[in-house]
Amino acid sequence: MRLSIEVTEQQHQRLKTMAALRRQSIKDYVLSHVLPDINSEAEALLQLEELLATRMKTAHDVVGKSVMQIFEQTHQEMR
Repeated sequence: MRLSIEVTEQQHQRLKTMAALRRQSIKDYVLSHVLPDINSEAEALLQLEELLATRMKTAHDVVGKSVMQIFEQTHQEMR
């Protein structure tokens, strides 16, 4: 699959330079920064749990309900 993005000449040159310094193609350089390699499924799940825990705390502070409370309320409203 092909993906195209618009970049300025300056951005292209910067990407090209950074990739060359790491002896990578621009494609490999960009992909390594956008989609970092995760060593294991367990590590990926840990990262996801950490991200969600932070977001859930923030959401709870704003909403004042837990995820389960929101689920139960929504389920009741659908009946």
